[in-house]
Amino acid sequence: MIRKRLLYVARPQVGGMTKHLRTLLAHFSGQWDVSIAAPSAMLTPVNENGNAVNYIKLPLPGHAAPFRDIGVLLRLARICRDEKIDLLHVHGYKAGIVTLPAAKVCGCPVIMTVHNSLLYPAKSIVPESYFYRVIKGLDPLVSRYIAVSDALRRELMGWGINPEKIVKIYNGINCSEFTANMHNRQGLGEKGKFEWEMLRAYPGLKIGTTARLIFHKGVDLFIRAAARLSSQYPDLRFFIAGEGPERDKLESLRDLMGMEDRIYFLGDIRQIPAFLSCLDIFVLASRTEGLSISLLEAGSVGLPRVASAVGGIPEIVEHGKTGILVPAEDVVSLAKAISCLVEEPQSRKILGQEASKEIRLRFSEETMLNETEKVYEEILKGKTKSAVTHR
Repeated sequence: MIRKRLLYVARPQVGGMTKHLRTLLAHFSGQWDVSIAAPSAMLTPVNENGNAVNYIKLPLPGHAAPFRDIGVLLRLARICRDEKIDLLHVHGYKAGIVTLPAAKVCGCPVIMTVHNSLLYPAKSIVPESYFYRVIKGLDPLVSRYIAVSDALRRELMGWGINPEKIVKIYNGINCSEFTANMHNRQGLGEKGKFEWEMLRAYPGLKIGTTARLIFHKGVDLFIRAAARLSSQYPDLRFFIAGEGPERDKLESLRDLMGMEDRIYFLGDIRQIPAFLSCLDIFVLASRTEGLSISLLEAGSVGLPRVASAVGGIPEIVEHGKTGILVPAEDVVSLAKAISCLVEEPQSRKILGQEASKEIRLRFSEETMLNETEKVYEEILKGKTKSAVTHR
């Protein structure tokens, strides 16, 4: 049987999208001839499993750059032609803007996964409205949209996208990986690093977050909430895992608020299950969110979660049952929610247990992969019928 050829295209990104792509590559490379075209910064983190995947460097910028984008478009068209691609799966709006015209030239059907809202697009000399107009104009070239949350599905519909073209597939995680590693607290970082030793050895309550250090993840709100709690609970310690362009600014904010000895930046970490198992409370103060993988991971480990009620977060955190939701941008409410969990150990335990049950029931990696495969098969079946019809 001839194996179909699948090409993933992604803009430069880290965090949840990277984890999502790693999962797709690991699964589908066993049954398809799989390639991924992306910038080097994206290829490095997804190329960790040793899969039989063709990695293609693509100089795709994350911002609007019309002249460079034309060159990338032509390069993609050549890749589709040379690799005889049967199906394109695009991740991220910017990748879609460049990929869709190239796919049209080559006659390849395209699936676009929408991971995030456009509420906070990357800064660009091009007006924000440019992205909306271009995506709406290219909509006829998209065979199917995959929205990772119902909130994103509704956003797409609000742009006038045909609901029949949109499939909601929740992000999924490998829950067994977290069960196996949740008590393994070794190998979190370089030996001797004070921040890592504090995380491992500190006997008091530890509150943490994992996020890219960018504006829409709201890490500054997490820092401000921590500062509000510091006088009432001097023994609390706060840990931030992740990297990003705003690290210097966030560290300056921490220092300005006199929290140098209470808030610790750990940088990028690979052993997320081990990091989470060291915490007592998990917080995500995002300003916008498609569907947070970090919240799924924290819930899987059994951590009580406090999160902003934005985007797809209310779809994975049920207020009062599997976590606590607070309004976006509300530092006072965020601090109060954390305080409630600090004061009530039994509530922490119950919320964590309920979250773990919910994640395993509704957000498994296996379910996500099966539903994605159904979309692939549906699109290819339609392509085959169309080819027969036009003979």
